[in-house]
Amino acid sequence: MLPPAPEQLADEAGAPRTGLFQGPVGDARFSTLRGEWAPGFLQRRLVEKKWAYALVTTHEVMAAFAIVDAGYLASGFCAIFDRGSRRLLVDENPVLPPICAAIDEAPGEGMSARLIGPGIDARIRRAEGKISLKASWGPAQADLVLDASLAPPPVTAVAGLGAPGRFDLTQKTVLLPAEGEIRAGNVRFPVSGQLAGVDFTHGFFARETAWRWAFGMGRQGSRLVAFNFSEGFLRGEGENAAWIDGEPRAVGPVRFEFTGAEPLASWRIRSEDGAVELTFQPEGYRAQTVDLMLIMSKYVQPFGTFSGRLGGVEVTSLPGVTEDHAARW
Repeated sequence: MLPPAPEQLADEAGAPRTGLFQGPVGDARFSTLRGEWAPGFLQRRLVEKKWAYALVTTHEVMAAFAIVDAGYLASGFCAIFDRGSRRLLVDENPVLPPICAAIDEAPGEGMSARLIGPGIDARIRRAEGKISLKASWGPAQADLVLDASLAPPPVTAVAGLGAPGRFDLTQKTVLLPAEGEIRAGNVRFPVSGQLAGVDFTHGFFARETAWRWAFGMGRQGSRLVAFNFSEGFLRGEGENAAWIDGEPRAVGPVRFEFTGAEPLASWRIRSEDGAVELTFQPEGYRAQTVDLMLIMSKYVQPFGTFSGRLGGVEVTSLPGVTEDHAARW
């Protein structure tokens, strides 16, 4: 079982309170940190990163939206994957000036994130227990409302990243009932009662960062299950958790096995205690490589389904994503 999240991110000495928690941190502002945990303006501009990510899955479509503030540049993506035809209908990955992204520093009530640019106006906002996602992004449009009041408690992880003064806060919210519509050109995908997940991440990142990630959720008969797993990123307890019937539980370290050169090959994800034993079968994927010498980002994110064992529950065809990402930023 997970302990409740602290009321404040900063402890009495001004350092972040690290751990894996149930629920949101009451005051997650980085401006409350002091000492080595509160770098100056220039350092924050170079090392501070924030993003808001949303995944929506139905029987017909998987759609992922992200708004990224990397300090010295703005980015994000919009990906719409048609599960019937197994085609990526939209895959937009802009790199923009920093003024184009604005993300609040805490994920609680009133949080907003916005990305603007040529042909792009994407917004994620949380208010009155609802998370709205409105995006006009090239050939894609989305108008969605995710009901956080009906979702189980989120999981918050606060953990070091290795280098002195570097750490990350991430809040994962899953099993959000979604309503609205996603459009890709002339193709419309209604969303009514299907489930979504949201990832809010804010950290002072190391220069070289890499991770493997898996994020899935859905109904398995009469049960609701979800999980968030990563490897190679956070120290300590990490961010590995599973939600079984709405109750978030710590999972501990997990291992990813996959063939990086074959994005459509199956993945295997296992926990050290054997409670998690999942096979991920991609249906399609999105990938991007940006190499500007001083900065680099290379990732592949397949869309697909998970089957196997998750904390005592047998799962079959559970929708979600995986990701293999390496960055120099």
